[in-house]
Amino acid sequence: MEANRNRAGIPVTQTAVQPETKGKGALKREATEAEIINAFGRVVERNGLRNVGVNEVIKEAGIGKALLYRYFGGLPGLVQAWGEKNQIWPDLSELADMSNAMDSVSAAEQIKRLVLHHANSLREDPVRVELLADEFMSPTAISDALTEIRQQLGREHAAIFAGNRELGEDNNRALMMVLMAAASYLAMRAVKSPRYMGRDVGSDEGWEELLAHFERIIDSVADNASHGDNS
Repeated sequence: MEANRNRAGIPVTQTAVQPETKGKGALKREATEAEIINAFGRVVERNGLRNVGVNEVIKEAGIGKALLYRYFGGLPGLVQAWGEKNQIWPDLSELADMSNAMDSVSAAEQIKRLVLHHANSLREDPVRVELLADEFMSPTAISDALTEIRQQLGREHAAIFAGNRELGEDNNRALMMVLMAAASYLAMRAVKSPRYMGRDVGSDEGWEELLAHFERIIDSVADNASHGDNS
């Protein structure tokens, strides 16, 4: 192999580029940031999103308040970092797999899978319910950060299904929007106030019955649409 030469034509030896290594200080900071984020998550699970404060977090993490502000700029910055690190919404990779696998099934079946997946993912995680419910409540110090998390997740979800022709059709899109909204509300009720119109939507039996109603509604709408197309 011919050696590289400089402008004067003299052979030169190339030095391999070494990967940048982090110093002990940077590694320590990363570890501390991770622990603060984890501490925030533990406080949220224990007290709820709207009841978390700086003092609770620093006590949980075993650090001083100044360190939290130095690393995150305050509670909103910590919330944003927590949202970026943790899977607090349905797994986007799972939704992408669903989108790819749904090309061979009917629009009704696609909508069923998405709506039921959305409803179950909310019911199974009270933190997700709180994140969703926050936009309907009076603002707190972290509301702007929570809004950004919701909007970013919405953009990512929309991007996954942007190329799906069936779901992009106006009637299907409208049906899914209405049912997603209903599923969101009923999942919040299941977690926060499970008695609704005489039914216990918080129990496993009541929840499964509710999901079956969703499926029947989707089948009925799809069946009516099919008859309309054939008339």
